Amino acid sequence: MSKEDVLAFVRENPACFIATMDGDQPRVRGFLAIQFDDGCIYFTTGTMKSVYSQLRKNPKVELCHCSPDFRKTLRIAGTVEIVDDLEKKQQLVNERDYLKPFKDRADDPSFVLLRLSHGKARFWTIEQNMRESEIPVIEF
Repeated sequence: MSKEDVLAFVRENPACFIATMDGDQPRVRGFLAIQFDDGCIYFTTGTMKSVYSQLRKNPKVELCHCSPDFRKTLRIAGTVEIVDDLEKKQQLVNERDYLKPFKDRADDPSFVLLRLSHGKARFWTIEQNMRESEIPVIEF
């Protein structure tokens, strides 16, 4: 397995859950992963959301992507960074209905683009259920 396998799985299964930390309490919520042609995984959020405050305090995350039948999952641990890329943000608001509130305001400072550019990934299948320690780590 390689980074390309990780990115392909994310492309095929963009809905994921992201775990952050709120003090000593984990918080998990759903996101849609976005990919451009640079080999990174992106997400959007707003500065008014608690996830933004949590990531400012501790940018470490774990993502979990699942196949529709839940027979294969992908967990990725890494650190997200805030990206100031107006071109990417404008492309997203043009293409994604859920970002229409920012259609004419991609430069709105409350609209945040997050990037996970490297991390440690592990694929898991139902057949490996009791052998987690044997699952290889894919670094990217």
